[in-house]
Amino acid sequence: MKKLPKIYQGELSKIHNNKEVFDSLKDNNTEIKEVKVNKNYDKLSVRDKIKELINQNSYIFNTKVIINVDNEDKECQIAGVVNNHIITMDNEIISIERIKDIKILK
Repeated sequence: MKKLPKIYQGELSKIHNNKEVFDSLKDNNTEIKEVKVNKNYDKLSVRDKIKELINQNSYIFNTKVIINVDNEDKECQIAGVVNNHIITMDNEIISIERIKDIKILK
């Protein structure tokens, strides 16, 4: 058998890959950020309130809201807006025309 040349092997003491580890279960990483919307949010129309929710800094589905539909309050999270309808995280479709008010829970 032929003798093979030695292979270069660098020092392993220079590698520091695992010094910091991310843990998603730590208490300090589970903070919920406060939702920042327009100061005059209560004075806006329903369509403008929906635009404010969509354009906020955080994702729309992370925001809990109370939707007043036909004088009945529904606590939900909005998944998205399609045409003239709001889709909630509970797979409920609500017509924007029927909505009287939207309030943000903090």
